[in-house]
Amino acid sequence: MLAPLQAADTSSPRDTLHGFLGIASEMYAAGEKREWEDILQLRNRAVRFLDFSETVNGLGWDEQNMRVLYLKEVLDRLALPPWDDIPGAGEAETVGIGSWRIPGTLIEIARIEDGDRQGEFVFAAGTVADVHAIYRQVEDLPYQPGATEGFLDMFRTGLHVGDSLASRIRERLRPVDDSSPRALLDGFLANANAAYRIVMQADTAMRSQSHSLSLSQAREMEAEARSMIDRAVATLDLSGVPVAMRADVGTETVLMLKEIFDRAPLPALQSIPGPRQVDRLRDQGESVRWNFPNTDIVIAELTEGPDAGLFRFSAATVERVVADYARVSDLPYRGELDETGGQSRFLEQYQSAEISPEFFQYYIATPGSMIPAASRVSLLIERLPPAFSTVYLEQTVWQWLGILIALLALIAALIIVHQIGRWITANSPVLSASWLLILLPLVSVGVVTLLRDFVDLSMNATGAVLASIITLCEILVTLFLAQAVFRVGVAISETIASLPQMKGHEFDANLIRVAARALGLVAAVAVTVNGFKDLGLDVLPLIAGLGVGGLAVALAVRPTLENMIGGLIIYADKPVKVGDFCTFGDRKGTVESIGLRSTRIRALDRSIITVPNSVFVDMEIVNFARCDTLLISNVIGLRYETSMEQLRNVIAKMRLICFAHPKIETDTLRVRFAGFGPSSLDISVRVYALTNEWNEFYAIQEDLFFRFAEAIEAAGSSVAFPSTTVYLGEDAGLDKDRKRRAEEEVAAWREANELPFPFIPETVASEVIDTLDFPPEGSPGASGKRATPRSAEPVGEDEEEPPDKAPRE
Repeated sequence: MLAPLQAADTSSPRDTLHGFLGIASEMYAAGEKREWEDILQLRNRAVRFLDFSETVNGLGWDEQNMRVLYLKEVLDRLALPPWDDIPGAGEAETVGIGSWRIPGTLIEIARIEDGDRQGEFVFAAGTVADVHAIYRQVEDLPYQPGATEGFLDMFRTGLHVGDSLASRIRERLRPVDDSSPRALLDGFLANANAAYRIVMQADTAMRSQSHSLSLSQAREMEAEARSMIDRAVATLDLSGVPVAMRADVGTETVLMLKEIFDRAPLPALQSIPGPRQVDRLRDQGESVRWNFPNTDIVIAELTEGPDAGLFRFSAATVERVVADYARVSDLPYRGELDETGGQSRFLEQYQSAEISPEFFQYYIATPGSMIPAASRVSLLIERLPPAFSTVYLEQTVWQWLGILIALLALIAALIIVHQIGRWITANSPVLSASWLLILLPLVSVGVVTLLRDFVDLSMNATGAVLASIITLCEILVTLFLAQAVFRVGVAISETIASLPQMKGHEFDANLIRVAARALGLVAAVAVTVNGFKDLGLDVLPLIAGLGVGGLAVALAVRPTLENMIGGLIIYADKPVKVGDFCTFGDRKGTVESIGLRSTRIRALDRSIITVPNSVFVDMEIVNFARCDTLLISNVIGLRYETSMEQLRNVIAKMRLICFAHPKIETDTLRVRFAGFGPSSLDISVRVYALTNEWNEFYAIQEDLFFRFAEAIEAAGSSVAFPSTTVYLGEDAGLDKDRKRRAEEEVAAWREANELPFPFIPETVASEVIDTLDFPPEGSPGASGKRATPRSAEPVGEDEEEPPDKAPRE
């Protein structure tokens, strides 16, 4: 190898030719050894022998590489004259030679007339610009003795010049020249053919008995082929294709366009508008468009957007490509025709005019993205019977089976996720559940994404089937993401509402919940709109249209909207919940369901009452399920024959009974002489039973009234009733002995300063408290123990105490 810092000898045509061939041969030897650093140095020296001033994108890394490769291939096939017949340095200096051509060819070595390299001999600019065309003319000729056979293939497909990270980045980021229709078409064909060569080379190596290509190498080559296809896709105007489908539609469009071009005679490259023609047309104010001869395939200039002024295959061409391909798919390829049958006479003018036969069919009928051997399912597919490779509706049988299995797996996975969500809701605290439920739509997004990638990349579905599946998956992903965003708002609101600072501020907590849910809903709508926009479904005009016509619709559905808002208020304010017993208006019942339009309540007669939410939310609702105690209120009238001392005895006994009862709340009990009724001396009883269950309440009330009746009877009195008594005979009157005993007992209380009026002395109350048995002796479960009330839902500090409660009397 020449010393790295030694300058290339370009002092004469002989030295230039000899130096270029020597360096290229060293590149070949370094390539066989995979010595990348040496290849880079040699490549940089080789380009010094070429003049790229007339080459489109001549300063580009890959353009220079390909010109070096083509030139070496041409020289390896030509019979060069003896070295002595080529002008050397002395002759060039003495005779003043300005240029020299290899005999019988257009390959010229010329002197540089100005600049820093003035006087040096290099391969002329015209030769370098047309070297690919010259290669087309000699590529079928045999190699000369001593030539490096396969030089072009070594560096074009298998190894690539400078196989380092930097060169790979340059290779994959290098765009197609889109400054003119000529450059765009030429670049499109070159990249599509390069991808085909890589794919076929990898496929042949993987299917050979020697298996000369490892799986990692196959995947590396697949990435290179994909980068070539992506550059070809960049030549398309995909503005009319939904964003979510552009990658797949772009790839299929490239392959179908290539199939069309492979069947058509290529026009003269000079007949396609190049940079000069484009500039001239622009100066004349004309739009620049070019139709591929005898087709509707158009290369047009973009007039707006960030790429304005550049050229693309038009959006209409992309839209029609499926129909165009269908019309020519049965025609023979260009290489199968003779010159009289339409074989193009201008193939040598293109960088890469060769065909890629059946590339599209190969792509759609094989697993994986580009190279089947790099796919995980390739080995399985190859073992299936041939019948599974039959194509129906653009897909093979094994692709249909894979798609069906994937869809069933998706449905099963989503059902499992839904059941997990129901279990979390039923078995977790509200705050924990609100955060856990966020994970479920995200898991669903992952499941749907796996299905889409499996169908797209592993099954390699194409056409309308793939478009339908991608649309379905993108809709599901969008809806699940919107659901996740909304649940984030719910979780944040529940977290704030559960803070210690919010204790006792239920109204504020409910407002936070409503606001957070509203913001979450707005964010979810934004996510949905953006997701649908990627599918080409622009819902913003629809929303605007709804705004214009919304007034009429709102008037028509006003009752429904009122009910929906009422339902939201019930959910936010929660005056009742399912299972609560309540009164609403003049009715009572148990709440069975709260819907978006109405609330259903099971009445006491077991009928179902359906109340519109807009009506229900405006009613006075009494929720008994939130009572900590239930009120026992009654007026007991004694006969007017009852003396005041007897009355005091009865009232005192009734109060003691209440204190002694384990199911009566003693702090606010009230038993008072309430007044003189029309036919009775009225005693007002107003106490609270320590329960919030109605069956137990009525049992306590019944027991209390039994004991009151016994106390009245023991005092020698009886309950009056509204009637008129007509004495027709001698009336025995009240029991005198019992009357006397009651009066004596009250007198004893007076003497001992224990008269329980107006209040029962604490000493007396403390002696009798909880001494009665309840349930009464002889009843099942009788224990005499005071029980704390069971509340269906704790009463917050901000809930008012029932207005009829009063201090203990």
